[in-house]
Amino acid sequence: MARKLAIFNMKGGVAKTATATNFAAGLRKFNKKRILLVDIDPQGTASASLGIEIWELKTQLKDVLQSTPDERQALLDAAIVQTASNVDVLPSNILLAVEEIALSGLPGRENLLKRALEPLEDRYDCIAIDCPPNIGVFSINALKASDAVLVPVDMSYVGLLGVQGVEYAFNLVENYLEHKINLVGVLATRYDSRKNLHKDVLEALKQRFGERMFKTVIPDAIKVAEAPSYSTSIFEHAPKGAAAKAYRNLIKEVLKRW
Repeated sequence: MARKLAIFNMKGGVAKTATATNFAAGLRKFNKKRILLVDIDPQGTASASLGIEIWELKTQLKDVLQSTPDERQALLDAAIVQTASNVDVLPSNILLAVEEIALSGLPGRENLLKRALEPLEDRYDCIAIDCPPNIGVFSINALKASDAVLVPVDMSYVGLLGVQGVEYAFNLVENYLEHKINLVGVLATRYDSRKNLHKDVLEALKQRFGERMFKTVIPDAIKVAEAPSYSTSIFEHAPKGAAAKAYRNLIKEVLKRW
C-alpha cells in the first residue's frame, strides 16, 4: 500500500514545490521507490518543474477528481506522465482552479483526492502531494488523503508567523473532518548561515517544534531555483552541490521517521 505525504504550507515562497519535486526525484533515484508526484496546486509548478508541458495537457488531475469509479482507472492512466527524472506525475494547470467551485459542490468534496488515488495503492510505494499555498478545497483534499505531512518553512519573519496558520489548518482538519494529522517534520528552507535573521528564525523553529524539526536544513542555493528551468531535479542539475546533499539527507530522515 502506497504511503502518502503532503508537502504543505499556507505561505508561498517557502520552497514547497522544490521540496516536493526533489523529494520525489531523490526517492526514485537513490532508494528505487515507485513514486508518484501529485500536483494539486493549480499553478502546475511541480509538473512544469519536471518538464511537463502543462498547457498541452489533454487529461489532468481535474478530470480524475471529477470521474466516476468506472472512469477513474482509464483517466489516471491517461493523465499520469513519466518524466525524465523517472518520477511519475499526476499533473495539473490553471484549469484545476476553474473547476474549484464545481468540485466544492460535490458530495464528499474533501475526499475526492483520497478516492481518486485508491486505484494506485499497489502501483506505487509512495505518493507525494504538492499542495497549493492556502487552505482551500484542494489543500483540504491533500491533507485528508495523506498519511503524513511535511511542512517547509523559509527563514523569514513572515515565514515564522505563517506557522500559526499551518497549525490552524491542522486543527481544522482534525476537529471538523476527524482526520488525524501526522506531522512527519518541519523543514527549514532557504537558509543562509551568514544572516542573523535566518539563525534566529531557525532557533525559534527548533524551540517550537523540538524533535519534530528536521536536522536537515536546505541552503539558500541558486541551483535549486535553476533546476526547474532545465526540467530536472537538483540531483541532475547540481549533483555535487550543498542543496543536493541536503535534499538527500532529508529523504533519509523522512524514511527513518515515517
